[in-house]
Amino acid sequence: MPLDEGYISNLAARNKKGDLVVPCVLIRKVFTDVAAKVTNGVSASHVGAAAAGTRNMTLGGSLASGGVATFATPRNVVITVTHGSAVVAMSGTITGTDEFGDGLTEAWSVTAGTTSKTFTGKKAFKTITSITETVAADASANTIIAGSGNVLGLTTICLVASAVKELSGGSVVTNGTVTAGGTGSTVDPRGTYAPNTVPDGSVDYEVFYIASNLTAKRAY
Repeated sequence: MPLDEGYISNLAARNKKGDLVVPCVLIRKVFTDVAAKVTNGVSASHVGAAAAGTRNMTLGGSLASGGVATFATPRNVVITVTHGSAVVAMSGTITGTDEFGDGLTEAWSVTAGTTSKTFTGKKAFKTITSITETVAADASANTIIAGSGNVLGLTTICLVASAVKELSGGSVVTNGTVTAGGTGSTVDPRGTYAPNTVPDGSVDYEVFYIASNLTAKRAY
């Protein structure tokens, strides 16, 4: 029987040869009625800075209140930059918290060229408290929006980047994407799940995945 996501235990032991044996468990994570992504939910459409430097993005989208954006389900951030002819390169840092209230950051950037560039984050935020915008030249012809994506956060550290079983709306599926947790700058500490269909607020998702290190809620 799979263990619920909140199960915490330390079951490591040594066998007769003295080898340390750390058991793995099957975790069941349920995402209920996941809301559709909101492309401008974190920051509404605005133009870039007219001079080189760094500034804070105004967090005034539909998911923001008092300068803080909150996601009902922890998920990734998506930033889209458009331009009439060629996007001016931009970068910055997304700062917020995970679902446990611990600090979480992620670097973002888009390169120059073409009329539209999108940064799709890999970390699952519960809240966004700031996003910086850094430019090396006049970017006032850029238009920027920031919102939520379709990558959902796991609660217990995922060990293997493969689901044992997935369900979408009560039916078994096989084409969602599980990403294992890790310590890298471009990976979520516990791992993420991108369901096989785009969330629209009416579908429940279940994913069964392999986890270890159950005494920790993050991978570092």
